[in-house]
Amino acid sequence: MSFFLLSVTGLLSLTLQAAALNAPQVANPPDDDMILIPSGSFAMGIDTTDLSAIMILGRDIPHINRDNALWWFGAEIPRHQVSVEAFYMDRHEVTNRQFRQFVDATGYKAGGDWERYAGENRADHPVVNVTWHDAAAYARWAGKRLPTEEEWEYAARGGRSSGWFPWGDHIDASLANYRAQGESFWAGIIRLLGLRSVNTKPVGSYAPNGYGLYDMVGNVAEWCANERRPYPGYERYFKSEKPFSPFTEAEQGSYGKAVRGGGWQSSNPAFVSITHRSAMQADDWQNDVGFRCARSVK
Repeated sequence: MSFFLLSVTGLLSLTLQAAALNAPQVANPPDDDMILIPSGSFAMGIDTTDLSAIMILGRDIPHINRDNALWWFGAEIPRHQVSVEAFYMDRHEVTNRQFRQFVDATGYKAGGDWERYAGENRADHPVVNVTWHDAAAYARWAGKRLPTEEEWEYAARGGRSSGWFPWGDHIDASLANYRAQGESFWAGIIRLLGLRSVNTKPVGSYAPNGYGLYDMVGNVAEWCANERRPYPGYERYFKSEKPFSPFTEAEQGSYGKAVRGGGWQSSNPAFVSITHRSAMQADDWQNDVGFRCARSVK
């Protein structure tokens, strides 16, 4: 009898999880926590002429020079014009409270260890330690999806045509949750060992950007829908710079999913800029990576 009950319970859990993954996109109006982002065009990424400005922005990065800047920030090259259709974007990053509601409603078994930092005192903090698959499953259950990188960068600008940050060109620790004190060698070792205490803030703790979106840079970095592939025209810039291409490993077949915005562990303004691109494999998770959702208008 106990074996039968366990089998039924296991089957129900798998059924609920499959339902979460395969839930259709619903056509209901967005909830109050979504903002309508108007359609438009913008210049996405940077050009090689911006590397000197990035080197100034990232002057506290050890051994910063042009070659290292190409390695760290070359994925942002080249600047190219992008058009975006109108879409909805979550006002805030998805919280522990919201992700728990999803798990409780569906029985979803997350790939990441999201509950580790999801105590009652952190219910309104952004959920972290979620894989790309976890984020995509939540989004589908909610009748939404993950934003593309193009949508993410366009929305992060908040209607501005230029600026490294949603508010302008100069970093301001009162406007974003990042590691403003920088990072010493030993602090970096502590980070790599995973011994640093999580320092997320409740969503909405800082002023929103021009579209009314909170924490587009800082607090937690955010999963995007697509892989972090080279921008159109990338090869033209890097034929003579091959040793410093950020896609050297990716060219062997492992691009990873795009992650944008930087987070509470980002120890330099250059890593929380609007244009900065990082990547993780879809099955990985970190305690400074979460997500927010988008939804198409049509």
